[in-house]
Amino acid sequence: MLVDLSRGLPTPDWSLTYPQLIVFGLALLLMVLDAFVPRRHHYALLTGVSLIGYGLAAAALWTQDGRNEATFWWSFRADGLSVFLSLVILISAVLSVLTAASYVDQLEGHLPIGEFYVLLAFAILGAMLVGTAGDLIMIFVAIELSSLATYILTAFAKRRQTALEGGMKYFLLGIFASAILVYGMTWVYGLTGTTNLDGIAFAMQNSVTGEAYLDPALVLALLLVIVGLGFKMAAVPFHFWTPDAYDGAATPVTAFMSVVPKVAAFAATIRILVQALGPLRDDWVNVIAVLALVTMAFGNIVAIAQRNVKRMLAYSSIAHTGYMMVGLAAYRSTGGFLAPGATPTTGDNGITSLLTYLLAYAVMNIGAFAVVTWVQHRGRGMDLDDYNGLATREPLAAAALTVFLISLMGIPPTIGFYAKYQVIVAAIEIGMIGLILSLAIVVLSAVSAFYYLRVVAAMYFNAPERELRPATTRLLNVGIGAMAVASLLGGIVFSGAIVALADRWYSALTVMLAYAGMGG
Repeated sequence: MLVDLSRGLPTPDWSLTYPQLIVFGLALLLMVLDAFVPRRHHYALLTGVSLIGYGLAAAALWTQDGRNEATFWWSFRADGLSVFLSLVILISAVLSVLTAASYVDQLEGHLPIGEFYVLLAFAILGAMLVGTAGDLIMIFVAIELSSLATYILTAFAKRRQTALEGGMKYFLLGIFASAILVYGMTWVYGLTGTTNLDGIAFAMQNSVTGEAYLDPALVLALLLVIVGLGFKMAAVPFHFWTPDAYDGAATPVTAFMSVVPKVAAFAATIRILVQALGPLRDDWVNVIAVLALVTMAFGNIVAIAQRNVKRMLAYSSIAHTGYMMVGLAAYRSTGGFLAPGATPTTGDNGITSLLTYLLAYAVMNIGAFAVVTWVQHRGRGMDLDDYNGLATREPLAAAALTVFLISLMGIPPTIGFYAKYQVIVAAIEIGMIGLILSLAIVVLSAVSAFYYLRVVAAMYFNAPERELRPATTRLLNVGIGAMAVASLLGGIVFSGAIVALADRWYSALTVMLAYAGMGG
């Protein structure tokens, strides 16, 4: 679909971009402060500015609540989906700053905290832009913006060989996956004549109506896109970079990497597969279901063999990717595109459960890595034996890690239980495939109890091997406490509000009749 430029481009609505502009402004401000403020003031000033900036961006999201609009020639969307995804990303940003501040300032040879916060801000900005994208080009550019900053963060502790190795592996495999993804996008553009997501959906709906089999070129495009996105979300068998990158990166970076790039990947997946390629749902949903099952099984089984807690959490992260993919596989609508102004009455809970899981996962997974960071501050490493007797020496830290681990298992009343419950219910609604996936979640969650509870047992039942050295980590302590409370009580207190907010994602699925008219 070609655009008639003679009609003139509409004036951009900058009010839709306030949260992203705030984060962009934050990145620029941090660069200036890093360059001109004396280094001895960096920790307090830059950390405070970062937290305020992300807080202002989150507050600006409420100006978009209930809106379903597009600007910049339909390439930028403000809808229920973009608001929820941006909220998850900004919450993750705040938690990442709380987790990383003291680590970057005190450990690994006193890393440059200004550069760290600038890279973090650009990674956050890229992830937010993925969630608001209404065009394939926008999605690709935003993913690469976030990815390039994350590659550098992975190798940020450059004095360690493992950090450099993990960063290089992540970078090389990342650019290879990006090439596959953009190649798939190229095929989609060639088949539909547009890169706009609504235009693609419009073209697909017309092209597949009444067809018994898909065009082979369309099958190729679909597979290429799934492979590219599968790498970004660390789905098996596209996960090879994950263990080494997570293990090599500084622990707060690993906490960030385990959540924000994954949220961006699922944001791109929802925008492309559901919004643009929704009419092909019957063709891609089975592929996603198989990948979800394999990813869940592989992540949990391999995690059993890990005695390095950080590496165990890396494989656990792969398993949780599989749980989230079940929510994507539970998407049921094949045509569910509404005319502008229509009221959504879908009853489709698959994507709602996925979004709910993303928020719960962000809190409990960053929390688990935060406690690992706390332990490193006190002179212990990441092996299981380093957690022996932790409950005797530091009962609050041990209790917090226990809360995060049982939440990752999905034990009530934690937020992890409510998130898994939403995914299981949504999967059961789609029939036999969903029932199989639901049973797999239950069985594999029981398997995960072995490696999660092994850490708990070490903290509470093993004798401590050596004393912890004193350390000052006020922000980290606040972050761990807040995440522990949210993990323990979030499901009870806020589960209804979270699900209601996530359910507004469906406003993204509107047939842009106006777009069709403007595009000629």
